[in-house]
Amino acid sequence: QNPIFYLVLLGGGYETFMRFYDPLGHAPPNYYGITSGQRAAITGGYFGLAGALFAAMAWNKQNMKTPEQLQRQSIEMTFYD
Repeated sequence: QNPIFYLVLLGGGYETFMRFYDPLGHAPPNYYGITSGQRAAITGGYFGLAGALFAAMAWNKQNMKTPEQLQRQSIEMTFYD
């Protein structure tokens, strides 16, 4: 029902088709020619991002409140205003 979904689907389908049927012409000239140091930096960045996301999920889990706590807090805030 959402037209944006279909636009994303069409764009992704086109990209996938181009990667399978024109693999060398679609990528920039030096896309695969990176050094080992650059490859290690990119890998480290991805692992760092994954670690930060897991840490944020753990922090969020510790600070979650139940619906009852949120309701109580909302009621208390109305009394202080």
